[in-house]
Amino acid sequence: MRILLNPLHILLFCALFNIPQSMVYSAEPSQCTVKVKSSISGKPGDTINVPVKFTLKKPWYIYGFTIMINKEGIGPQQTDVFFTDTTGQVKHAPVIAPKPLTKYDESFEMDVHSYKGSFSCTLPVIIESTATKGTVKFPIEVSYQLCDGNMCLPPRTISLPFAVKVK
Repeated sequence: MRILLNPLHILLFCALFNIPQSMVYSAEPSQCTVKVKSSISGKPGDTINVPVKFTLKKPWYIYGFTIMINKEGIGPQQTDVFFTDTTGQVKHAPVIAPKPLTKYDESFEMDVHSYKGSFSCTLPVIIESTATKGTVKFPIEVSYQLCDGNMCLPPRTISLPFAVKVK
């Protein structure tokens, strides 16, 4: 049986047993690391594929990049890699991910996609044809939920510093 924990459940649990919330989250970052280049450079109109490397410790896994919903309208927390550039000079295309593992999940009553171990996906970064010379800085956001077969930790989003140098 899988136990899905959301932030409200964590707060209630911590309050009930007088446990500092930071203790509950303390192990999570070490179970999954995500790495991305800190910058890329290119000319207006270029599309640059940026590798994003995930490393998960055993027995942890994360769900796939595709939204999956069962007949009851629920599904696993999808993994996503994205950014928002407020200058309008850079955008991204959908993530290109390796083939996921597929397994029937009794909790969701459907096949779900997941990844474990080490793998990389690609985030295509598009420099708009109207972009001007200079550096555009923004974080790449990575959303995921760690599970170990018995429970899932609350979903989290991490921000990785990133810059696009327009030539």
